[in-house]
Amino acid sequence: MADFKEILRCEAQKSSIPLEPDKIQQLDTFRCLLLEKNKYINLTNITEDEDFARKHIIDSLIITKHVSIPYGARVADIGTGAGIPGLILKIYRPDIKLLLVESIRKKTDFLEDVVKKMNISDVHVVNKRAEEAGHSAIYREKYDIVTARAVSSLNTLVEICLPFAKIGGVFLALKGTEPEEEIDAAQNAINILGGKLTAYHKYSLDGISYRSLLVISKVKNSPEKYPRSPAAIKKKPL
Repeated sequence: MADFKEILRCEAQKSSIPLEPDKIQQLDTFRCLLLEKNKYINLTNITEDEDFARKHIIDSLIITKHVSIPYGARVADIGTGAGIPGLILKIYRPDIKLLLVESIRKKTDFLEDVVKKMNISDVHVVNKRAEEAGHSAIYREKYDIVTARAVSSLNTLVEICLPFAKIGGVFLALKGTEPEEEIDAAQNAINILGGKLTAYHKYSLDGISYRSLLVISKVKNSPEKYPRSPAAIKKKPL
């Protein structure tokens, strides 16, 4: 039976993602740290080697195939959870400057522990709700790339995430198989928050089912009132 590193090498090759041996080793170290902590707190339900390689690592790195990430780009991963896709992108592209926003303290403790143990520089972990952090002058409209792989509806993600993107930056939403209805429902939110859907990529991790990468460009400033509180977002979605 192939070990995880060999599985990851093969999966990267299938997806035409160049992955050097040192990166494979680092990503395996991240996996081991995550799965060890996962015994005590719920970080992921995806634990089998092949699934982890495809659904966590390749699904994160697929971004680099479709979006040009400038050298030294400021990247914010919102609702990062176990650091996916943010930390995986950082391991692959150590030049980026990364913000990880996560509201659950146990998860941010894990992220800080990984950053320390793996000696990863230029990573800032923030234990706040994104709805709050998005109003801080430190983070608001400061990022070239904003990512989210959350299960929230697209209109909610747009309201929460687009305020972090600077004008000229992009918000990347990793979504499921058929996001067309979500896209239609989110057009109002995209317009209000100063965005424009500029690309929509479909890809397959297993040759059977498909996922989607939505690229929403930031073309104007987000109004100061957004994002609203979680209660307001839930009560009256844009």
